[in-house]
Amino acid sequence: MKFKYLIFISTLSLCLARAIDFNKSLISPAYAQHFSSPSYYIDWGNFNITSGRKASTNYQLTDTVGQNAPGTYEKNGLKIKSGFQYIYDTFNQLSFSIDKLNIEFGTIAPGIASTDTNILTITTPSGHGYQVTAQENHPLWINSSLFIPNTSCDLNDCTHTFSTAWTSTTEYGFGFNASGVGASSYFSDSSFYRPFSDISNNEDPAIILSENSPVKDRTATINYKVIISPLQAAGDYQNYITYTLVPRY
Repeated sequence: MKFKYLIFISTLSLCLARAIDFNKSLISPAYAQHFSSPSYYIDWGNFNITSGRKASTNYQLTDTVGQNAPGTYEKNGLKIKSGFQYIYDTFNQLSFSIDKLNIEFGTIAPGIASTDTNILTITTPSGHGYQVTAQENHPLWINSSLFIPNTSCDLNDCTHTFSTAWTSTTEYGFGFNASGVGASSYFSDSSFYRPFSDISNNEDPAIILSENSPVKDRTATINYKVIISPLQAAGDYQNYITYTLVPRY
């Protein structure tokens, strides 16, 4: 049995809005900061003359010109950095990687858990952290009539948004959990599992990892598990899992 993966990285796109004189008089253009994506539309609350990175043979400079009260301020142990150039003090590149794109369980014996793992690595820009969602296109199947059910865990009480213990080898199905700093709010320990949200069942992508602070090279391990019954038909069962990284700002 094998899996195939598609990975999507979701970010806000940035563009520059230009004010145009409709009377066609010759005036200087005015610039503002504008953020947009299919889900968001943000016009920033101040106007910068310039900002960014400058360099010469001997010097490197980051600046913000035109913003109100830029600079570093500190009092009683609290430090505030006001100015867009301070984004360069932290991580300035959003990245998301997965260590392998195929999961191979090989030959599966009834009543014996088969497992495999993926490692996700996340770096976010300055901001408020990230969240990762996951979704399967359908259960593990040969076709829609011949499939391995998604797990419902030991007490039939886990869902695609809620994990519970799955330790019994007589509770059959396919499920996963995640471990790492960003997974602690979603999986209490390594015995807790849940099924992936299922596109074919009209389920929305579910959050499986999140943090509220910027991270660099943060890793999380996705643990997959499948247990089949003695009545499960032999065959090559497949599905696709989509992971989506969304930065928080």
